[in-house]
Amino acid sequence: MTLDDFHEYVAHSRQHFEEGLIRAGFREGKAGWEGSVPHPAGPTRVVIGLSDSFPFRPPTVTPVDQDAVPWSWHRDRDGDLCLVAEDDHDGLWWTEAPAFLAHVTAWFERADTGWKDDRPDLDLDRYFQWSTDQRLYLYGDLDQYLDRPVRFIPSSNNTMRIRHGARPGKVLKHSKDRFGYVAALGEMDVPPRTWADISIRIDSSADLDRRIRQQAVVVVVLTYRRGLHTGAIVLDVAPKKNGGTTVTRLRSAADTEAARSARAGVLAPQLRGSRVAVVGAGALGSFIADLLVRSGVRHLTLIDDDVVMPGNLVRHLVGPEAVGLPKVEAVKQHLVRNHEVPAAGIDTINRALTTSSDAVDHLRSHDLVVNATADFATTALLHISAQALGTHALSAVLQNDGRSYRIDVLPPLDGAAPLPPSATNAGTEAPLLFEAGCGSPISPTPPHAVVEAAAATVRHAIGFLVDRPLHPAGETRHLHASPEGNQP
Repeated sequence: MTLDDFHEYVAHSRQHFEEGLIRAGFREGKAGWEGSVPHPAGPTRVVIGLSDSFPFRPPTVTPVDQDAVPWSWHRDRDGDLCLVAEDDHDGLWWTEAPAFLAHVTAWFERADTGWKDDRPDLDLDRYFQWSTDQRLYLYGDLDQYLDRPVRFIPSSNNTMRIRHGARPGKVLKHSKDRFGYVAALGEMDVPPRTWADISIRIDSSADLDRRIRQQAVVVVVLTYRRGLHTGAIVLDVAPKKNGGTTVTRLRSAADTEAARSARAGVLAPQLRGSRVAVVGAGALGSFIADLLVRSGVRHLTLIDDDVVMPGNLVRHLVGPEAVGLPKVEAVKQHLVRNHEVPAAGIDTINRALTTSSDAVDHLRSHDLVVNATADFATTALLHISAQALGTHALSAVLQNDGRSYRIDVLPPLDGAAPLPPSATNAGTEAPLLFEAGCGSPISPTPPHAVVEAAAATVRHAIGFLVDRPLHPAGETRHLHASPEGNQP
């Protein structure tokens, strides 16, 4: 498609949509396309607007008489109907006028019934304009601050962190602290859009209004409920010269364990009590450990006898600050520092796994042992030990200079046949590179292959930990085109 073709597509989409509006009885005016939308409670006249971003952004719909349509969570701050949620951009379905108008009709039908079984999105922020303050305001558990004055103190990366404390009588001249108050709005059936809407819901509003006028409070944190869900919003407040209060929203976020784990996946709560040993804390093992922790695992044992070299960094989880550290300690420090994992939950063993007694001990004391050493002897040791104990381990390895990986269940489940031996492809065209202190050539495996193999390994590990294995024998995959294709 050329640029001319693109412009022609946009123009055609707009014309096609407008022709559909004309057929539905809409007429173009200064504000947009005006017409009636039928619904059980009676037709409502609306104006449909097409932005310059159409068809890649949906049209807007605004009631001609703003107050004739009840205010609800399904209207924007400016009165437009909220028609397309962020998770509803599945194709450009709104480019067809009949489909779009049917969606508008459905909106009014649901509004007529009071939005029964409404999805309780916690999006109160969008009903207030942005503050000019670009800092990020972070808060923890707000119950301890409820109906109390607080202070926000500057922290790293342009953030402000909540603490207990009221504004003192005399504030130091160079203080960057901002003082606020935490209040509860309760159950929210209609979103507030002004300070008057907020103030009427707060029990101590008279005292809070006085503090705002005196500028003893310049930040207000509000908690609210929608059904079983709770939310919070942080507002910048200032008295107006002619009375009233100006309200704008600050960029804010919860800094709690719940917030940090909410995106870990639905299995995260089940994984918290799991104990996993990762044998090999090199590139592959380090990312396996990282993804396990991100997924919810809080008890790890890291086993490796090597140290971090400068050349390791391009493929390894850790950065330059870890050079010279034992790999197990470097990975532990990274996990504790970046994911706030309790240090007591991560054990490190700075030696290789070489004895059957150690292998048996790890298999018995962990829910799963993952081998990421790429060492045949270690793999065989774990395989035979697991077989003797009647349990299983996972072994992951990158092969063919990162063009493929394999993940083996050792031994396979339910007597299944093991994965077939991997084919060895021809080497890369790049010349072999050697490094002092390393007896074998440096592997040209690219970083993306390491991360992809680690992700696949963790999928299998999680399957084991929740008793839903992905495959009885494991998985092999070719990351570049090859005659063999992909094998499950």
